[in-house]
Amino acid sequence: MTAVERYNNLHNKIVSRDTIKRILKKAQQEKEQRVVTKLKKLLQADTSQKFEITIAKKLQAKEKKVTRNTKPQSSRKKKVTSKQKSKLVVKGMKMPVVVVSSKKEVTHQVIIPTSIKIDPPKQIPKKIISSTGLKSPVVSKPKAKPIQGLPTMADLDHIQKPTDTFKLNTELGTFLGDLERKPVHSVVVTLDAPAGSGKTRVFFQAMQDYASDGKKCLFFTLEEHSQSDLFKKKRDQYISPDNYGRITIIDDVTSYDQFKKLVDLHDVIFVDSFGKLKRLIKSFKLELDEHIRKAFDSKLFFLIFQRTSDGSMRGGADAAFDGDVILQVEKPNEDYRENYLIARKNRYNEIPMLKYSIYNQKIIHDDQTIHEKSIPPKLNPKNKLIVRSL
Repeated sequence: MTAVERYNNLHNKIVSRDTIKRILKKAQQEKEQRVVTKLKKLLQADTSQKFEITIAKKLQAKEKKVTRNTKPQSSRKKKVTSKQKSKLVVKGMKMPVVVVSSKKEVTHQVIIPTSIKIDPPKQIPKKIISSTGLKSPVVSKPKAKPIQGLPTMADLDHIQKPTDTFKLNTELGTFLGDLERKPVHSVVVTLDAPAGSGKTRVFFQAMQDYASDGKKCLFFTLEEHSQSDLFKKKRDQYISPDNYGRITIIDDVTSYDQFKKLVDLHDVIFVDSFGKLKRLIKSFKLELDEHIRKAFDSKLFFLIFQRTSDGSMRGGADAAFDGDVILQVEKPNEDYRENYLIARKNRYNEIPMLKYSIYNQKIIHDDQTIHEKSIPPKLNPKNKLIVRSL
């Protein structure tokens, strides 16, 4: 069977990754680029070992060119009788036509009798669309055919929807929306706010939720050292001891290769802050879209950006557009308990104008006040040290 036939036979079947690789190898040998392109894209988009294949449109086999032998089978010339030399054929317009079977050009003088009338060709009338007047005939547009070897919208049906997502069943998860786990590239969430507005506390709350959901988290705490007392207090307030082992803490990074190796081992990555990360990695100019969002697959990034005095994001104007979700902290007044999160852009949440209270860790509705007197309890109260004598 040819590569095209083997590709068409995959329809409505569950096949292994090795089977697809064998068909791909055969297609490469036959230089069947249509099959090569589709199978390569399928293998690159999904790392599964088994695939349930549905082919929207089967491929047509290329027609083989048939070369005719122009040489005569016999060198002997057949005798042509006078009857076979010419034959008079009268067509529909009553015009005598001479058909000569001999290879040599033969000229004949045809005399048309005066009794034969030659009728002029009949004109085909145009179609009348309306009774009120004549219009040009309506010509139906031919259906556009896809360009061979290039992906179309129909190819998206062959890609299986990923079962693992970053959706959280918490108040913060409702605010963030149904974040997908992309098979190609990653999702980036940016957060910008002035100093002391609670950005790091949002990170601790998100780490607690994703660790509880079984995700491996990585925290680049580049602005606040992990051994400081402030960092430990935030950990005791927001992170449960059961999740300590699911969160990796990195205080310093000196190269992009080191950064990549750490990111590859985790699911959700938190960077505080992106500006400090750019200053620490001095080997090249770090770009959010090129070196983070498009450099990794199936990851979720949370990046803090410091806000300048004029209210813009520090780290480049492109960062405000490259993120999939753009969050910012609003400070209505000097009371930090009144601070809340809003989304300037969120591709994964259709609910507009949501507000998330950082202090109360819940979504704020229009009929509620932000500030509540009750303080959220600590998840890990500090244990007292008891010394016993033996």
